[in-house]
Amino acid sequence: MAEVGQYITFSTARAASAAHENPEKQALVGKDKFNELINRPVLKDLFAKPDGSWFLLGTTQPGSAPKADIRGGFEGSDFSNEYSSVNSEEIPLTGARIVFVPRLLNIKIAFLGSTSSDSDTGFSANLTAFMIREPTQAECWAQIKQRNDAILSLSNTTYKAMGGATSSKYIPMEDNGC
Repeated sequence: MAEVGQYITFSTARAASAAHENPEKQALVGKDKFNELINRPVLKDLFAKPDGSWFLLGTTQPGSAPKADIRGGFEGSDFSNEYSSVNSEEIPLTGARIVFVPRLLNIKIAFLGSTSSDSDTGFSANLTAFMIREPTQAECWAQIKQRNDAILSLSNTTYKAMGGATSSKYIPMEDNGC
């Protein structure tokens, strides 16, 4: 079941990383993908039954609404504060994280006791999928405008004459605006 949870985490991160209008909409697409997968009939009984399941995904308490932690790196929202041994300047720590609780393993064995130190919560693990977020439409257009302004500021270029010599006449028509 951990592999199924990891696949759901990867699918969530992949959906949230695709380009969109803004980072909030990118994260919303990822959350929608997570909810779509976790609520499939074949998985809902295993992960999200209101009265409790053998496994929990996205929550540590039975009956709580499952959720995915999606961090796209926009305005400092990433996992870099949790991985101190990794240089986040070199490796972007963005993607999705979903908590996984195998409640099936939280048992009490006669004469031996509990299999976990905290019998209420049991074992849990973070399933994480790192994925680099694609730029949003607004970020692409800002970069394209900055590049066009830099080209217009060059002294020896025929682009000024061909491009109209002002950035107000430029209309970005690159592939998907990027």
